[in-house]
Amino acid sequence: MADKSILVIGAHSYIAQNFENYVKKKKKNWNITLVSASDGAWEKTDFSVYDTVLITAALVHRKKQKGTEELYRKVNQELPVRITKRAKEAGVKQVIFLSSMSVFGDNVERITKETIPSPSGLYGKYKYKAEQVLEKFQSEEFQIAIVRPPMVYGEGCPGNYGRLKKLAKVTWIFPDTQNKRSMIAIEGLCRELGGIVEKMEGGYFHPQDAEYINTAEMVQKMRAEMGKKTYLTRGFNWILKPLSKKVGIFRKVFGSMWYE
Repeated sequence: MADKSILVIGAHSYIAQNFENYVKKKKKNWNITLVSASDGAWEKTDFSVYDTVLITAALVHRKKQKGTEELYRKVNQELPVRITKRAKEAGVKQVIFLSSMSVFGDNVERITKETIPSPSGLYGKYKYKAEQVLEKFQSEEFQIAIVRPPMVYGEGCPGNYGRLKKLAKVTWIFPDTQNKRSMIAIEGLCRELGGIVEKMEGGYFHPQDAEYINTAEMVQKMRAEMGKKTYLTRGFNWILKPLSKKVGIFRKVFGSMWYE
């Protein structure tokens, strides 16, 4: 009999697939099952045989147009609530909700335990709304763990990290803005999730790498792995630093945001 039995909802997500690999390699006495959320497969699953439900399903990058906000609300807020309600009714001991650092918004750099979430985009807005509902399910018999990772990176990683890696392939010169960012390697995030399952913990979690990084260093390392040299310059900082505080795309690339 498996020591732990985990149901992951969001089978196609990068984190779900990597967590499955982690469990199969490092926790061979655990049982893990991945099911899709988009096709409704989770609704046909018997939750009662699982100790933990991990929710990785989410709507991430979607251009804002008519109906977009409603879609974010259904996927990032309503779906996690429905899953958690079902899990509690089935006798599951723990739900882990994969939230995001983005619940703190774009106008904050240093995040401490006193920082109040203030999401500015639809993704973070509905992740935070889900958090607020999910924490009400917490009890001695039913643990709710809310994980707010910063940017995740690793082999084959999509999203902002993937786009930055594509840029790194073609640019030999890059601005050295000396920004400061929290990040976490996919391997580190999987270990963190494994620890939360192992200890059957609840509460809020803000995992990150042991060291902060700046974007210039990241690009330099990416290019070094490709066998390419990079020239870093501070010649553009006079314009990039103010832009990184006001303009979305510049803020994501050159802005600072870290967990204290």
